[in-house]
Amino acid sequence: MSRLTDTNAKTDPLQRSVSAHTAAVDPSHPLLVGLAAVASRLGVVMAFAGLVQVSSHLISQ
Repeated sequence: MSRLTDTNAKTDPLQRSVSAHTAAVDPSHPLLVGLAAVASRLGVVMAFAGLVQVSSHLISQ
């Protein structure tokens, strides 16, 4: 079987490098999990701040 058509990742260094690169971008990495938690909290805070701003604007009219 040709190297290009071989599906075994152990025999193909190109597939090995792709799988190694995929493992490096692991979404369960602690830093990415922390950033996702901060981003979601920031979104909630910004939505609440926008609600307060709209409410105060409506009250002041």
